[in-house]
Amino acid sequence: MKINRFSLITCFVLLVLSPEVRGEEFRPRTADGADVSLLRNAWGVLATERFMYPVDMADWPMKITSERQLFLDDYLIAECAGLVRRLHHPVPHADNPLLRLHDKRWETGFGHSLFVLQSEQGYRMWYNLRNYYRAENGVRYRGPTCFAVSKDGITWTKPDLGIHRYGENKQNNITLLQGTIDGFFYRPDHPDPQRRYEALVWHDPRGQEAYAPLEGFYRYWSSDGLHWDGDNTHCVIPNGQTFEFPDVMAQGLGDTTNFRWDETLGKYVCNAKILFRDPLLRTVGHSESDDLIHWTRPRMTISRDRLDGTDEMGELTTFPYEGIWIGMIGVYQFPEDKWKQKYQQLAASRDGRNWTRVNPRQAFMPLGPEDSWDSDFTIAGRPGPLLVGDELWFYYWGSRRTDERDGGSHRYVMHIGLAKLRRDGFVSLDAGDKPGELTTRPLSFSGSRLFVNAAVAEGGSIRAELLTREGEVIEEYSLDDCQPVTRDAIRIPVRWSSSTVLKMDNGEHVRLKFRLEKAKLYAFWIE
Repeated sequence: MKINRFSLITCFVLLVLSPEVRGEEFRPRTADGADVSLLRNAWGVLATERFMYPVDMADWPMKITSERQLFLDDYLIAECAGLVRRLHHPVPHADNPLLRLHDKRWETGFGHSLFVLQSEQGYRMWYNLRNYYRAENGVRYRGPTCFAVSKDGITWTKPDLGIHRYGENKQNNITLLQGTIDGFFYRPDHPDPQRRYEALVWHDPRGQEAYAPLEGFYRYWSSDGLHWDGDNTHCVIPNGQTFEFPDVMAQGLGDTTNFRWDETLGKYVCNAKILFRDPLLRTVGHSESDDLIHWTRPRMTISRDRLDGTDEMGELTTFPYEGIWIGMIGVYQFPEDKWKQKYQQLAASRDGRNWTRVNPRQAFMPLGPEDSWDSDFTIAGRPGPLLVGDELWFYYWGSRRTDERDGGSHRYVMHIGLAKLRRDGFVSLDAGDKPGELTTRPLSFSGSRLFVNAAVAEGGSIRAELLTREGEVIEEYSLDDCQPVTRDAIRIPVRWSSSTVLKMDNGEHVRLKFRLEKAKLYAFWIE
């Protein structure tokens, strides 16, 4: 979308030079020329699309595949007028929470990590609890990781695995005695059958009487995802923080760091929590590895800016989707007279490495009502949403802290729920009673049929036309000749009276122009 460049530069200068940002006390520059007084607010620029990508690419050609093209950023758009980018929210399931905790003696404390895998046999869930308990040897551990199964993803059971003793017997669903699984990798084609499942497990020695390794992340492996072996003597990535940055570098990563395998990049990816203190600041960074052992330097990616106030970006859960990458930012907020809260905002990336915020400061997965089970925390499950039919299913932790409300002593009421979103339904470009239009950059593609994912209200419509690279209407594909889209559906073909297919010369670039009235456009694609 167009923006006045002079206004853009003016806003940037005011942002970084205002007294509220730079502070009244002058601080010397570091050896590499950075003014450290600007750091805590300047980092927010890294995830701001207009500041990070200042070149107008409206006339630059681009190639698209048959994957769906979403509008989480302005990458595709050459011109746009009369449309609003609307952020949508997954709808909580009516029977939430689907998996209740605290019905087992070992299910107390605070949950954090959550992984759900889908297969033809059903659904499998691994969930971690950060509580203390006595294990079979009578020693106090911090953990455990538990396991649940479901045929339909709605009704869950906790099987007796018979692996670890809790109390007098092994009739429990504990799969890992201690540690939090923050990276879970299922590789069915792994050459070593004993390592088809791999994990990076966070160990925290505080309060444990058993062998407690250095706080940080360690490698584990399994043939079935239930019986785990690991090396908790060699820390891959230590935990740590800094009190005097940039004079003293951070000694490691924070506890909400998470990891995933990226098929497109062919790398393990680390979404790092980088924690600073005095004053406290949570930020997100990016690192990569080929082998889960050797990692690139974590690079800053997402942090708050001055408009975020005291909110902090302390976690990022990422996943590939239709040729792009989408992230859910765990945003901490600190309301008066309450403990900290966390909800999810949205981010997007075109390369899996550099991220921009989508509709900043708007909640993608908001907290529940004041008296609900998820009124204080929503924590995104991994590795991301599952595509079930025409819906995206988001599993998540929800919690309610009872100390301020019910006189409890720092007790969490925490469970696992499900929220559903229309396929491609993260954002839409919306038009009301007045028509709005958007025109894409010059596109090349191999398909011949245009489809949209759209919702059209009564009396509304969506029409499309094809333009030359120079913006001239291609007569056979004009707006007037387009058969209007007038319904709400995930997959709607776009046709013209004189043609139902796109006939493009090899190597030709064309622009798509959409006109919307009383309609929402979620995505388009050509196949």
